[in-house]
Amino acid sequence: MNLRNPMRADSIAGHRLDEAAAILRFKKSWPERKAATRKIPFTMLGGAYCFTPAHLATVVRIHEKPPTAEPETRGREARIGRPRARQHPEPQTVTPPRARPRTGPRRAA
Repeated sequence: MNLRNPMRADSIAGHRLDEAAAILRFKKSWPERKAATRKIPFTMLGGAYCFTPAHLATVVRIHEKPPTAEPETRGREARIGRPRARQHPEPQTVTPPRARPRTGPRRAA
């Protein structure tokens, strides 16, 4: 490695927007939108977004999901949604409906 020029010619080669999207397996609009809002690294060359291999590796690292500390449980606790009804529900008291109070002026009778 040349100490005077840490950037070699092969590390400067970049991918255009459509190539970067294909490598990252996204639609072309995703890296364009993220680069425009400065959420992912890029280089602007000739008015077009350009992504080096280091930029693409950083994008992968940014969106990496680390493993959880405890394993996921498989069973009733892991289910999402409404809890199941009990086999023998407790009797519930039903309160009768009440009329809503009127709003606005009343008519004279």
